[in-house]
Amino acid sequence: MSRVPSPINIIGGGLAGLSLGIGLRKRGIPVTIHEASTYPRHRVCGEFICGIKPDTLESLGIAACLDDSIPCQLTGWYHRERHAWTRNLAKPALGISRYRLDLRMAETFEKLGGELLTESRVKADADAPGMVWTTGRRAEKTNTWMGLKFHCTNTQIDHDLELHLGDGAYMGISKIEDGRVNICGLFRKRTDVTASKLDLPLAYMRASRLDNLVARVEASTLDKTSIVGVSHLSYRWKPAPAGRLSLGDQYMLIPPFTGNGMAMAFQSASHAAEPLAEYSRGRAGWNDTLATIRSKLRRAFRRRLLVSRAMHPLIFHPGGQPVLATVTSSGLLPFNFLFNLTH
Repeated sequence: MSRVPSPINIIGGGLAGLSLGIGLRKRGIPVTIHEASTYPRHRVCGEFICGIKPDTLESLGIAACLDDSIPCQLTGWYHRERHAWTRNLAKPALGISRYRLDLRMAETFEKLGGELLTESRVKADADAPGMVWTTGRRAEKTNTWMGLKFHCTNTQIDHDLELHLGDGAYMGISKIEDGRVNICGLFRKRTDVTASKLDLPLAYMRASRLDNLVARVEASTLDKTSIVGVSHLSYRWKPAPAGRLSLGDQYMLIPPFTGNGMAMAFQSASHAAEPLAEYSRGRAGWNDTLATIRSKLRRAFRRRLLVSRAMHPLIFHPGGQPVLATVTSSGLLPFNFLFNLTH
């Protein structure tokens, strides 16, 4: 007589949690997802899926959720409003808003028989076998970084993806559905910038000397309901508590200039799905399952995290930005090499 699979509880219904839940339901595993908020909602995110293999999406059962995503391939880099470089990605990335994608994945999970509990919070110190943490980035006491994002329509954009470097800032503009663009930035927290939530993105952009970009936004139609922000971000290595399985941004937050955060959420879920299914079926113990998944994550992400964390200070340093811009505009930047290292 076959053993009834034991349930898996996923804490956090973002990309990693939903894709893992769908992947486990495809394998016949009982799953409950606890999401502190509701769907749909906007999240601070580049909304740009780069470096993901189609078979990863197929193995998780989420490929159909991305069928109408916008192909993004032509990339332009700018330093303080000056164009420095244009290049095509080797393969098109996928542009889609989290507002649409998260809702689709939540609906797919429930159609497969998964239990989705919204407005459900689990204590931060609650750990047990079969519990997976995908609650997004781990908040830090230090308050160095500010992430801000919003959507616009009728926006002048010369590339599928634009990368803008400003004073203590980095912004990405990428095409998403319905003729929209997603504008998302990472800024050094500034004590000299005070504004309401609706005015904060443009205030930070002005303080970062991105005035031409501000003018483009002001000439566009800004969706004020899409403005969201997040602070207390950390890009340093911080191991998860012993005995805890963390995936996606909860495992490690990669600097956003790589455009690889969404892909890493899916990839971490893909690495965890089969070992968790084996645990649920009683074919592996929890400690062995935890060790197996952690080993997979280290092998998959160690190099890209090391490289991106090394580049992160250069991109934001006032002296590093001109060097990067000069190397880039002169054609000396080994883009394909760095891209492969961080994806």
